[in-house]
Amino acid sequence: MNRVELHVAFLPEEGEASRRRVLVVVDVLRATTSLVVLIERGCAEVIVAPTVEAARRFGHAHAGVLTAGEEGGRAPRGFDFGNSPVAFSRAAVAGRQVVLATTNGTRAMHVARDSAVTLVGCLRNRSAVAREAVAAAADGHDLTVVCAGREGRFSLDDAYTAGAIVDAILAEQAPGRVFHPTDAARAAQALYRTLPEAEMVFRTTGAGQNVIRIGLEEDVRFCAERDRSSVVPRVGDRVRLLVGE
Repeated sequence: MNRVELHVAFLPEEGEASRRRVLVVVDVLRATTSLVVLIERGCAEVIVAPTVEAARRFGHAHAGVLTAGEEGGRAPRGFDFGNSPVAFSRAAVAGRQVVLATTNGTRAMHVARDSAVTLVGCLRNRSAVAREAVAAAADGHDLTVVCAGREGRFSLDDAYTAGAIVDAILAEQAPGRVFHPTDAARAAQALYRTLPEAEMVFRTTGAGQNVIRIGLEEDVRFCAERDRSSVVPRVGDRVRLLVGE
């Protein structure tokens, strides 16, 4: 019987030792939710930039690339889009390349760039990303759900979502494998089970309050919806990390 460790990293830096792990990166409000929607909408490729300036330079250097991101929750100057999954759900992005940079989520994806497999998770694809993560762990890799956090600090909305994904992973049937959650994974799962109303949780968090303050309350409701998507973005498959530009 293959023993698989299941861990939650509450900050991205804890996920750096990830070379032999399957990672699920979570920034539920709003980067990873946006990324799921972009792939759903038929983007040819989402290029994940480490900073807004890197995304701006890439957009200037590559004609036809759409720029998306946020600074303080709003679209940076000169960008085509902000970081609103609701706006992306209505946008004509099929067949286009989009370069995306956000304060927390895209940075977390770059911290995780040396993993065996990196998947993009949120509440909307919770069950789908759990199934994909379990399948990826079949090659003998351990699993870590990596929370983006908020400006270097613990984020309740990401921890809650990590717990939701852990709960779904542990419910999956995995022949020949036994998942062993760490204390952090158990804590995240307990948080999720204790607070069943995601939208209520998100409205109380720093990230959620900021999204509401800038007039994008609909994004909070959208991000709090559970199991609405079967799309699981994967780095290396229509998702590329922008490195060295």
